Amino acid sequence: MKSTPELKGVIGILILTSLSAASLLPDAYYRLNRRDGQAWPYGVIGDSWGSGVSYNNDVLYDDNKDDCLRTKESHGPQMEADETWIGHDPSGLRDAACSGSTLGDIFLGQHQMGKVGNPDVVIMTSGGNNAGFGHIVDVCIYHSDPTHYYGNPYWNDPDRSGECAKALDDALEYITNPDKMKFDLTETLKDLFNDPAVSGNPDFLLYLTGYAQFFGTDYDPWCDSEYWSIPTINPSNIDPYLSKNLRQDFNDHVSKVNDLYKATAESDEYKAKVRYIDVDSRFAGHRFCEPGSNYQEQINKDTHFDKVYLWNLNYPWQITGQGAPSPAAAEGNVTAQEAQDAFNGQSITAWNSGSGGGGNKPENGWRLRPFHPRYTGYTAIKNAIFAQLKIDGRPKQNPTSTTNSTSTASPSSTTSTAPAPSCSHVDDGTKCQCTDGSTPEPDEDNRCCLYNQPNNNDQCFA
Repeated sequence: MKSTPELKGVIGILILTSLSAASLLPDAYYRLNRRDGQAWPYGVIGDSWGSGVSYNNDVLYDDNKDDCLRTKESHGPQMEADETWIGHDPSGLRDAACSGSTLGDIFLGQHQMGKVGNPDVVIMTSGGNNAGFGHIVDVCIYHSDPTHYYGNPYWNDPDRSGECAKALDDALEYITNPDKMKFDLTETLKDLFNDPAVSGNPDFLLYLTGYAQFFGTDYDPWCDSEYWSIPTINPSNIDPYLSKNLRQDFNDHVSKVNDLYKATAESDEYKAKVRYIDVDSRFAGHRFCEPGSNYQEQINKDTHFDKVYLWNLNYPWQITGQGAPSPAAAEGNVTAQEAQDAFNGQSITAWNSGSGGGGNKPENGWRLRPFHPRYTGYTAIKNAIFAQLKIDGRPKQNPTSTTNSTSTASPSSTTSTAPAPSCSHVDDGTKCQCTDGSTPEPDEDNRCCLYNQPNNNDQCFA
């Protein structure tokens, strides 16, 4: 049996990434920081396709700040670590993408825009959670609850009454209804371009990345009889095979999201300031169920595996009273098939019980990373971003001076460091006002905070 363990309803799978900029630095300081030898500011915002999903402490990017599971393996930190593209300038990455977020979290909720400084480029991938992609993965493929009845599987559901068909239908209605996904996207973009850090920056560009289709587009029949669901104890459930119509329809939903993003970026309203980044083509030949592939390649446990750019469900050793057979097993690199082989089909419910409780914690990364890019997938996304940066001539190595033509200031005066911004309470202590012009909300301790300052430090003022 080819199966995978319970996800405990925590398959927050496609939490994609969006990027934007907040007004944290005045113009003079902002341009100063774009000069040669200074940090070139860029940001990443959005869901887990932007943040990545950390699955152990070694790959955590920022010690799990904000419980967002940002990982060193995602495209933002890979860009930061790559010295081939930035010229003489150090990287000025501000990463605010967060596993589980939606389009609304760009400004509302998590207010990611307020955490990325004052960037020249923001990389945004978001909307997959709005469309319910994670729910589709659960009810169509993994069946995370072994006691639950999921209805007819997609391959045998002519009346579309099963949970998989309903999830796909709900997603399609959200994606194609102009009053839903298109509205949510355009409202987010309106907020973004009205933000003072963006509206006051003539050089700002938004990179709107799409998603990769999950399954090989040749729809090779070898995968029609594959299934990755966990062992069920509900006798009414039928194995959810990865049938051609399931793979094709799920891919089609992803493509429709990409088409919407591309059309929006190329519209008259946004074409001057928004670039659509096609990441889907970069995954061609490296998706699930590609022709000539096999089951073992679908569940490969190496983040640097090149044949399949996406994680499947691999999970940690969880049998009480029995030590893990290897460090890899302890860290979340055992497949359900290996678990069943090791225990001869017995005690498999111990694997289904999960580990680490709920929430965005590294010990839960094994549950949350399926259908996200592994390291090699994020390298492909990084390269797509690099290609667009080259077309756009970013980063600019010789920015326009901020002094006017009649200024007699010496060269040294144009490179002096501006004072660090500070914040204080206003409106009877219910709001914050900062010297850089930003107005962050007070935190839970009623402090006014500027997040992700240089060197990833936070600055809070009582």
